[in-house]
Amino acid sequence: MRVLVISGFLGAGKTTFIQELVRRTGKDVVIYENEYGEADVDAQALRADAPDLKVWESVERCICCSGRQDFASSVLTISNTLDPNYLIVEPTGVARLSNVQGNVGSIGYERIGLLPPVCIVDALSWRAQRASARDVFDDQLSCAATVVISKVGERGLDERDTEAAALLSLVARLNPTATIERRPYAQIPRAWWDALLEDPKAADAGRVRDVGGIVSEGDGPATEFETLSLAHARLPSPSQLIWLLDALSSGVFGHIARAKGTLACGGQWVRFDMVERAWAMTGCDEIENPACVFIGTQLRRLWLREAFVPALWRDRAEIVHDHPRDGHDNAHDAHDR
Repeated sequence: MRVLVISGFLGAGKTTFIQELVRRTGKDVVIYENEYGEADVDAQALRADAPDLKVWESVERCICCSGRQDFASSVLTISNTLDPNYLIVEPTGVARLSNVQGNVGSIGYERIGLLPPVCIVDALSWRAQRASARDVFDDQLSCAATVVISKVGERGLDERDTEAAALLSLVARLNPTATIERRPYAQIPRAWWDALLEDPKAADAGRVRDVGGIVSEGDGPATEFETLSLAHARLPSPSQLIWLLDALSSGVFGHIARAKGTLACGGQWVRFDMVERAWAMTGCDEIENPACVFIGTQLRRLWLREAFVPALWRDRAEIVHDHPRDGHDNAHDAHDR
């Protein structure tokens, strides 16, 4: 079994990339989904896109730190029971890629090999994301063999654009040996996707790099993110959701770095996704367990519950596990408080 880690900051587009990878390659894969928060929103999206896809969910601990032992055990279990050709791992958006790679590499089992990792970088929000947790962002970027620039539009990344040039310069400075892919996914040939899963030197491909020497201007402790996961979310209409998404992006409910969810809005089912100030919503099929996740700082938790959950369910809306979350590094130590 070959293990491919798809890293990237909150909202960079990891799940979308994995959906495209699975669709374009048609390989025998299992997805290991490590979500930030207790609602498996991304896992639901993966299953909706490919109902036969095997998705192994981990929503209780971050696999780069406090959940590393559970992660190692899960990888071995997947190898011995499901026995796929490939395991695609999607860590949380604030997981250090160096730690995840090291945790996979520490599994002493000859049937498991580590493929060169991929990092997804949001062309639109990378600067704000890096400012919120620079050490994590730089770790992800520095440890990847392939850096994929997401959300580039139909024409791809224009190097003449000031922001695009700044991003490419950052990648070159932090990871000069990385392969950079900047085309829209539809324009990338099948051979490129296949190559991500076909490395003859997989056993030596775990680029676990010491990034301690990377010092960025203004380096300091990473932001501590809070997360709020809500079940029983429901709104009277899609227009109400639009109003709330505008309020989320303007800071009414705190600084929201990432929000996502699926819920009923009147007689319609809607999936929404927000990264920093940009948001999108689409219609979707009904799901059994609708939920919303909000990640950021200074979250107005009561307001969010009152806005997204009918009064009857508010006291039971917040999804919380009993498992402790000690051991997280300061980039994502703040659990629901």
